[in-house]
Amino acid sequence: MIQGIIFDLGGTLLQFVGDLETVEREGAAAVARWFIKKKRIRLDADALAEAILRCRREGMAEAWRTGREFRMSDGIREALRVVGAPPHAESLAAAATRPFFEAEEALHTPFPDAIATLKVLRARGVRCGILSNATDDALIQRLVNRTGLRPWVSPVFSSAGLGWQKPRPEPFAHIARRWQIPAAHIAVVGDTPATDIQGARNAGMRGVLLRRG
Repeated sequence: MIQGIIFDLGGTLLQFVGDLETVEREGAAAVARWFIKKKRIRLDADALAEAILRCRREGMAEAWRTGREFRMSDGIREALRVVGAPPHAESLAAAATRPFFEAEEALHTPFPDAIATLKVLRARGVRCGILSNATDDALIQRLVNRTGLRPWVSPVFSSAGLGWQKPRPEPFAHIARRWQIPAAHIAVVGDTPATDIQGARNAGMRGVLLRRG
C-alpha cells in the first residue's frame, strides 16, 4: 500500500514556458548588471556573464558525473574569480543567485491538474513531498510558495539543499526517514526516467513515469 508519494517538480507539477538557454543568458546578464549597478563593483559585464554560463555548464556536467549537486552560488563565485573581480564580491555570490533565476522563475506555472491531484491524495491520507534536482534551493522554495503548492506538500527538498542529485538513493531515503515510512510503501512520480524512475529503483521505491503532452 502506498503511504507516501515523492513528486518531481519541473515537468511534473510545474510547467516551464520558455527557452531555457535564452533565459539562462538573460539571467547571467542580470547578475552582471546587479554587481555593477547595485553593488558598484567594477568589472567587465560581458566577460562575467560568459564566465557564469561556462562555470554553470561545467559544474552541472561534473554534478551529473559524481552525483554531488553543483550550486549556482558556487558557479557565480568561481566566475567572479575568473574575471578578476574584487575579493569582497565573492561574499555576494549567494545573493546574486536571485537575479540569475528571476526570469526563469516567472515562467513556471502549475499544470492544471497539479493542485487538485495533491488535494485528493492528501484527503486520502497519502503523504506528498517534493524532490527536485536544482542548482539553487531558494529557487525551489520560492516556486513552491508562489505557485500555491506549499499547503499540500511536505517536505520540499532540492538536490542543492541536500547535496545529492537524483538518481542517487540518499535524497529519497532522507524523505523516507523523515516520514518514517518504509521505502516499499513510497512511490516516486516524475517525468524523467534517468533521474526520477531510476532514483526510485535505487532507493527501493516504486517509480511512476508521468508523460505530459
